[in-house]
Amino acid sequence: MKNQESVIYVNMLGGFSISIGNKAIVDQNNQAKKPWSLLEYLITFRGRDIPVEELIDLFWKDEASNNPAGALKTLMFRVRKLLEPLGYPTQELIFQNRKAYGWTKDLTTICDTDRFEDLCVQSEAPDLPPEKRLALCMEAFSLYKGNFLPKSEWESWVVPIHTYYHTLYQKLVNRILKMLEEEKDYPTIIDVCQQTIAIDPYGEDAHYYLICALYQSGNQLMAMEHYQRVNDMFYNEFAITPSIRFKELYKMISDKKHGITMDLSTIREILLEGGTNKGAFCCEPSVFRDIYQLETRAIERTGDSIFLCLLTISNLKGELLKPAVQTRAMDELGESIRNSLRRGDIFSRYSVSQYLMLLPTATYENGETVLKRIIQNFKKEYSRKDLSITYSLQSVTPS
Repeated sequence: MKNQESVIYVNMLGGFSISIGNKAIVDQNNQAKKPWSLLEYLITFRGRDIPVEELIDLFWKDEASNNPAGALKTLMFRVRKLLEPLGYPTQELIFQNRKAYGWTKDLTTICDTDRFEDLCVQSEAPDLPPEKRLALCMEAFSLYKGNFLPKSEWESWVVPIHTYYHTLYQKLVNRILKMLEEEKDYPTIIDVCQQTIAIDPYGEDAHYYLICALYQSGNQLMAMEHYQRVNDMFYNEFAITPSIRFKELYKMISDKKHGITMDLSTIREILLEGGTNKGAFCCEPSVFRDIYQLETRAIERTGDSIFLCLLTISNLKGELLKPAVQTRAMDELGESIRNSLRRGDIFSRYSVSQYLMLLPTATYENGETVLKRIIQNFKKEYSRKDLSITYSLQSVTPS
């Protein structure tokens, strides 16, 4: 068995560090970017001798240099200076011959990426007992502290490797959550999801499982709040609406409180939870659909006149606005709708650039008047010459 002093431990997931014994170096400031990047490259491809030409092409491909071989020698000198705090002869850590450089093959180098990959493979072995499979998955999960070499993530050679490990991680998380869901281990699901979201904030699965686990744990209010944050994030960052799965999730978590309540005053408080006294009622598209269907049934009996109205924001060519402008414009339009309609009216954000409304009004002309008032109020608060608001309305007919 090798002495611990002769084993090199390297972390590449979530950051870059090297340790030998009790001495370590960490890429914290990344001020000397090229030396760190070269060191990362040598260790990543430590199984082979790397030709000088390959390194020159990698680090000076887009730079004019009269003496690239000399520049590489200077850069290698700076890399060795980085390694000095490890207290091991740097000439032995990085070898060289006439035509190539490479990371030592004489000492054992253990990388967190190798261990992570190995555990992922082991966990997929057939006929593993469920508890053993979950234990292997959780051990692999604990190793993935962030993406592969995050400070070099845009380097051309890093991108495909990052993608490989990140894909492994996403599959791993999905398997873990499914296993935990079968066991109804909601506290662990919440913990796994929160750690995953910290690394990959735009992964829908982790948000979905987190909301479900919060709800199943009895934290309905927290589930609703997180749903709204995710909903807003996807609107604002990507100008997209929630998936059908997420809309169905909203219906589930907003449907009822857990347990049995006999006190009508308590039930009344629950029904009013999250409501507002200001302006018209804004609801989720799935709720709007349900109310629309109720109205189509009601007018069979009452004969009331109700109009379905659509407001659309676009640029002057009828195209989507830039995301930042789109977000601001839609927020302002939502407020204009809320403040222009009566408290008993309802509206909903239908898409990234559209709102739907139900207007109880006698005539088409009256409906047009209301929509024009909304647009006028919007333009008072948010006046831009590069956007357009169009509207359409149709009478709601009995189902």
